Amino acid sequence: MMAQHNSYLKIMETYVRILLYVTACRSADISYMRTTIQDHFSSIRHHQTNHTYKESAKTFIYQEFRRFGLATEFQNFTTNNIAGSNIIGILKGKRFGTLEDRIAGICAHYDTVSVSSGVDDNGSGLAAMLEVARRASTLERQNTVLFISFDFEEDYLKGSEVFVSQWLPRFLLTNNNTDPLRSANQTNVHGFYVLDTIMEYNTSARSQKFPPSLTEKALMTYFSQLYNDLVADNFQGDYINSIYRKGVDESLQNALTRAWQSLPDPAFQMEGLPIPVSDWNTIFASDFNELLRSDHSNFWKYHYPALFLTDSGDYRGDMINCYHHACDNTEIMLTDDNLKFLGKQADALFCSLQYLDDCETPTNAYAPRGCPYFPMLMMTILLLVLI
Repeated sequence: MMAQHNSYLKIMETYVRILLYVTACRSADISYMRTTIQDHFSSIRHHQTNHTYKESAKTFIYQEFRRFGLATEFQNFTTNNIAGSNIIGILKGKRFGTLEDRIAGICAHYDTVSVSSGVDDNGSGLAAMLEVARRASTLERQNTVLFISFDFEEDYLKGSEVFVSQWLPRFLLTNNNTDPLRSANQTNVHGFYVLDTIMEYNTSARSQKFPPSLTEKALMTYFSQLYNDLVADNFQGDYINSIYRKGVDESLQNALTRAWQSLPDPAFQMEGLPIPVSDWNTIFASDFNELLRSDHSNFWKYHYPALFLTDSGDYRGDMINCYHHACDNTEIMLTDDNLKFLGKQADALFCSLQYLDDCETPTNAYAPRGCPYFPMLMMTILLLVLI
């Protein structure tokens, strides 16, 4: 009976921790994100047209990672004889360096095209990533989280390619005794959330468009929930797209969905786009290839789970005209609604990390996979009362 009682206490401890996480989820610092974008990600960050500002942004990200207590490093590389640098921050969990550690990550590129200030693309993703890192660093955690800011996303995704093909397998082999040649579902990796162009929130009718390859028939066939919601809302661009592969990236999507549903502000919605095939080459050769337009593509190519968050860039509202153009700036993009929309995403990502930390760890015998917050919590309380 005593052993059974101790088991229930451990279950209770897990769910109390989850309740604290849920409470902490609802506290994104909108002011920090606004100031961060205004002061550090509001001008061109391109190696030719504004090298100085790009270097300043890179230094700021590195310093913020250090300020948050992350083990921080540059991954330097060259592309077309031009120097590039990824910035990597490691938030070590209790299981760091062991087989039990299960890595999760949040990524956002910091470069821009040559003519754009890149407030939405991708100052928004950077601000959300830094806000999650700031908050996650204040909590004790079991598993390690990587925060990565990629260079040269706008140059054929080069920064993420060298990270995924070189830095990541070496890190896993060195710190987690993981054979990088094994398949993704055998490695100690939850997966990576990739944030790219995530701030455009638009409630105008018909403000949401789609690539030509994603016809109305394709939407109805493969993304029926999204299509039905869009028809009901007259194709408003009032949601964030969560793009993932069925059967491979679903644990990331499940965590994010549950986190999103626990948060207020129902006007800010999330729509899942589950791609029905998992092989990168098959996706590339299909009508889904438009959904490979950011750094998540390299994670998929190298067989790591990843989920892509985006407002859809040049297929929505102001960004139809401003994507990769000068009007992707603070005057157009840094509105109160856009920042609140960004804040909900930061909240959901933070909560997803905590959710994965407690509920998706295979060795946590006291946290059943899926870990539904309140039903399981109330059942646990009832059992404690009965014994």
